[in-house]
Amino acid sequence: MQVERPNRPAAIVHIGYHKTATTWLQDEVFPKAASHRFVPRKTVQQAFLHPCGLHFETDRARAVLGLDEDDTPLLLSEENLSGYLHNGGLHGFLAPEIARRIQAVLPDARIVIFIRNQFEICRASYAQYVSGGGTWSPRRYFETSRYVRGALTRPWKAPAFEFEHFEFDRLIAHYDRLLGAERVHVYAYEWLARPDALLDRMERDLGLRLETRPAAGARANPSLGAMGQRTLRFVNLFTRQSVVNKRCIVDVPGGQGLRHAAKFAARRLPRFVERTAGLPVPVRERIASHFPESNRRLMAMRDLPLEELGYPL
Repeated sequence: MQVERPNRPAAIVHIGYHKTATTWLQDEVFPKAASHRFVPRKTVQQAFLHPCGLHFETDRARAVLGLDEDDTPLLLSEENLSGYLHNGGLHGFLAPEIARRIQAVLPDARIVIFIRNQFEICRASYAQYVSGGGTWSPRRYFETSRYVRGALTRPWKAPAFEFEHFEFDRLIAHYDRLLGAERVHVYAYEWLARPDALLDRMERDLGLRLETRPAAGARANPSLGAMGQRTLRFVNLFTRQSVVNKRCIVDVPGGQGLRHAAKFAARRLPRFVERTAGLPVPVRERIASHFPESNRRLMAMRDLPLEELGYPL
């Protein structure tokens, strides 16, 4: 067991969520930690995500992470620990099991959870779906069960996007119960408008010390506009990769390369990125009605200015 000794920081486990600047944290922030040993994502996946349901072994995970070889506190960052966004975290079953695994391996860890306004995180999820090979319209992506039949309507049989995945209070409360609320640190993605202030806060909260700070503007990554998304959805019809829920006319040899080339080109054409693609009105209405209760519960648990930040309330 890794014990947090006086003046020695605890391990840090950043679990996501997706679309909350996780790539920026993994590439520009966490590798610069002087106080912790940053663990590559593939190693984190091997330790916590690769073992299927009843095959997880605590000692094996410890060995993969090198816990018994080096007592430097670990820093793990892997957004899939909170569940994959395009399948509702496998109908919500994955994240609670991963939490149990983390508790077994790193019982004194500090958990880092980034959240984001659900209007924006859902918009970014759909943009990521298209970027990853998706072809469905926003309405079909967000309301899959209305467009399929039989077993495909059962999320425990054929997982698809679920709004419930972004009810942040539930997973936060689960970690609170396992590790104690004082060890579960919640940050709003919107605070990245002032990155230095956010990093100052994280260093204080987590016992984290960074050798250097990321360069200004390092997070810049333009999202496709409506025209860019439509173009990429068409190109995506010619490859089966890499999302599951999509259409494919024919799996063209080299189709994956074509998809990446189209995405690369589209992001460099002003007409394709001049205005970020929004969500259809029915989807926004569903978001506005689905999340207020969850967000109010979260505000009761944490001192978070969700109303000020535009979260659905």
